[in-house]
Amino acid sequence: MDRAGTILHCIPSMSGGGAERQLAYLAAELRAFGWTVHVALWRRGPNWARLERSGAVIHEMTARHAYDPALLSALRRVLSDAKPDVVQTWLLQMDILGGAAALLTRTPWIVSERSEAGAYPLSLKNVIRSRLVRRADAVVSNSPAGDDYWRTRLSQRGRRFIVPNAIPLDEIAAVPGPTAGPRSGEPVVMFAGRLAAEKNIAMLLAGLSILWTRRRVQVWCFGEGPLKAMVDRWASTLPADRGFHAKGYAPDLWPMMKQASVLVSPSVFEGAPNVVLEAMACGVPLVVSDIPAHRELLDAESAMLVDASSPVLLADAIDAVLQDPIGAARRAAVALRRAARFDLRATARRYDDMYRDVISQRVAG
Repeated sequence: MDRAGTILHCIPSMSGGGAERQLAYLAAELRAFGWTVHVALWRRGPNWARLERSGAVIHEMTARHAYDPALLSALRRVLSDAKPDVVQTWLLQMDILGGAAALLTRTPWIVSERSEAGAYPLSLKNVIRSRLVRRADAVVSNSPAGDDYWRTRLSQRGRRFIVPNAIPLDEIAAVPGPTAGPRSGEPVVMFAGRLAAEKNIAMLLAGLSILWTRRRVQVWCFGEGPLKAMVDRWASTLPADRGFHAKGYAPDLWPMMKQASVLVSPSVFEGAPNVVLEAMACGVPLVVSDIPAHRELLDAESAMLVDASSPVLLADAIDAVLQDPIGAARRAAVALRRAARFDLRATARRYDDMYRDVISQRVAG
């Protein structure tokens, strides 16, 4: 295939998640490689503006609910109009509906795997997804753990690729660093992510409670999710001067990251964590759980890694960062250099190669 063709990305929305952000980044870069990029979705969200700026052709669909059969009909119409050379689906809803539309129209289909086995407990939707994806042309995972999930689940025809998440390094570097610390003069501990069980929110809150018995810190908590009510209840029991700030979802975290003293990611499992990658590129010291997804990015030379089950060890690690700013800055500098591996243009090139490979295999087969 000498020329770039047309790709249709199917995703539920442009909400504030990592998959949505990655697609918004990728759409613009793929156009730079000559691809005509279409995106089909049924809800907007915080990443909508970046997607619009990418120049992708956006198809907004309407539906009464996430699995409304009208979405499948709408996707088939989009496929008929766009005539894509390949379809890529993102997240559970579109892996099912977009995947079904690709199969019905016999269009080459690539599935984006954004997590790992822990994200897929036994449920009807997960079983349907697994059975459909067995018929996909390929699965592209953003981590080795995600790839392992599909190692024994794909048909012999299905191919597997690993393409890590990417970040816009130049944009992040252009964000000014802090001109001064917080007005309180106290160090800032930052968390950003979905307020959900896999992010280990209960352990994070327990660790912060221990930390506050040792020193005064400000805590910035960015995020929304199913555990938000629990976080709000916990925060309501804190003394007024405790310094916990629940800031909700923020579309652009980079300026805040560059003001933070330490960013904490205590997740039980991850795919490839966008927040950690962006924190690396911002040069903020990191305390992360010792899980495979974090080990893919970091080690003891670039971050503090802690047992994901111990709030005491989490508090110890944050405390150690704040007590030794020189050592913390040294580790952050190592992490910053390693962030260069996740350049957006290089990642788009890998996607470009994958699309051409999958399309050529379908033509040859």
